[in-house]
Amino acid sequence: MSGKNEHPEDFGTGARDLQEHFEPHELKNPIPWPLIAIAATLAIWGGATLLFDAQATTTGRDALLAQGRPEMTPTLVETAAQEGNAAAARSAALYDSYCATCHQTNGAGVRGAVPPLDGSEYVLADAALPVSILLRGLSGPIVVDGEVYDARMPTWHATLGDEEIAGIVTHVRGAWSNDAGPVSAEQVAATRAALSAELDRPWAGGAELFDAFGEFSETMADDQPEEPRAQ
Repeated sequence: MSGKNEHPEDFGTGARDLQEHFEPHELKNPIPWPLIAIAATLAIWGGATLLFDAQATTTGRDALLAQGRPEMTPTLVETAAQEGNAAAARSAALYDSYCATCHQTNGAGVRGAVPPLDGSEYVLADAALPVSILLRGLSGPIVVDGEVYDARMPTWHATLGDEEIAGIVTHVRGAWSNDAGPVSAEQVAATRAALSAELDRPWAGGAELFDAFGEFSETMADDQPEEPRAQ
């Protein structure tokens, strides 16, 4: 082996001498502001998560109320469950699952797009009318509370059974400001049988519904836009 010093020049005695007075000047630099911003964001996110988790439990809501802070508005399902009405809770849950996305949890619909259910003549009419709309769906203009809507409503006859449709219609007819009677599974079955030949064809708007169900509202005949006629 060679007797020469094989270390690089930087590792020689001179280099070691230079390092004796080295001061770690990096420690004097402040914490970079992007790191501070990230830490603050994580802290805020963590606090918000803990707050929402607290609201999601009964204990958490009770703690917030004890602190004089407002509780989140209970859902229709929670309200029914608190009242001990299991059937109403199931009906509200079905509405939330199949209808609330479009018609909203408050039954107000979406202005210019989805008609409201709260106060609707179609909901408060003879039970066969709202049942038939759920069974067959709707495709065509319809006037509700003086406003024209033309969004397509899906057909549910192949997806929902008689008990489920009865529950949804019963819920809608008694929720919000509505005060109409309940609907039974037997009523739904009878309506399904009467419409069996046309279940796969959606109703062609409010005009066809009015023709089929007669004067369910004294003022609606003149309001309904005419359905398109086959050439």
